[in-house]
Amino acid sequence: VRNVRLIARLDIKAPNLVKGIHLEGLKKIGNPNEYAVAYYQHGIDELIYEDIVASLYNRNSLLDVIEKTTNRIFVPII
Repeated sequence: VRNVRLIARLDIKAPNLVKGIHLEGLKKIGNPNEYAVAYYQHGIDELIYEDIVASLYNRNSLLDVIEKTTNRIFVPII
């Protein structure tokens, strides 16, 4: 029994998973669903999806990304 919960945060811009580069830019690293499945297979306890440009474009939903993910993994998603 482990005493630590593993929680992954996925930063999303449009349909892509991105990674910040020294607080000055973003690098596209792939499909968020593929990374979520890989985390799930490695025993992740929870996932956090963050749309990093939501306030810029006045949107508040990652529903399409979350729907695709929840068909394949079964952990809490925040």
